[in-house]
Amino acid sequence: MAHLRVPRPAWLSRYAGALVVLDAMAMAVATLTAKISWLGIDPEPLAIRSFSIPYWALALVTVPTWVALLGIAGAYDLGPFGTSHRVWRRLVRAGAQLLAVVAVAYYFAHLEQLGRGVLVGLIPLAVVFTVAARVVAGASLEALRRRGRARRTALVMGTVRSVRVLLGHLERQRSAGIEVVGVIELDEDTSAVGADAGGSAYGLDISGTRRGIRFRMAEALDTTRAETMIVTGGLAPGQLRDIAWMLEGTGVELLVVPTPADIEGLRTEIRPVAGLPLLYLDG
Repeated sequence: MAHLRVPRPAWLSRYAGALVVLDAMAMAVATLTAKISWLGIDPEPLAIRSFSIPYWALALVTVPTWVALLGIAGAYDLGPFGTSHRVWRRLVRAGAQLLAVVAVAYYFAHLEQLGRGVLVGLIPLAVVFTVAARVVAGASLEALRRRGRARRTALVMGTVRSVRVLLGHLERQRSAGIEVVGVIELDEDTSAVGADAGGSAYGLDISGTRRGIRFRMAEALDTTRAETMIVTGGLAPGQLRDIAWMLEGTGVELLVVPTPADIEGLRTEIRPVAGLPLLYLDG
């Protein structure tokens, strides 16, 4: 599958950029609010060592610092569907890191004139405003998905029963951001016939061998150009590992509902998708 390359969706890049802008605005507002609440609207310039700066210039330091700390904490790890995993915990972690940065800056930059009230109020305000901005961004993303936008295409593979259960769940969860464009249904003996979501057959006859599964899955991916691969079960031991290696470098994301033996030796992370705790295999 060396020829298969799936680019990162444009909407996902735009959404990540929008989060950076919202987080920067949240910190700018937090800086302004903390300054006004403690020092008033028009205080004297801030003296730092041998020079002075206007108080609005604090945002030139706090905003990029906050965005960088959020990035370090993983707040921009959106996964394949634009949903940050445990984002609230990561925002709090970034707030704790900001506290450490402020403490160091207070000591080395001699910020006694700034006032502890500004620095103490800055951190919780930044976290609260950022959380509020993320809530608005998440609601906007769900609204787009209900209108059929900001979605990723998926090829689903598994036993007949498990595939149909997943398809039914996704149909009820329109805000999940998944558009199923193909299905490969596996029998218990791993012989299968592939069909798309509308029911028309690909005409694929997947044998139980690893080579057969890999070849037919590659054919299905070439046909559908799916951006993600969701495996719901039905594979023989070792086949899931083969699939993960085959998708390496293609840009196709892999999510599974596996048995423990399937994922041994692979890097995994739980990614809630449409309310289901799917495992995200990061190649």
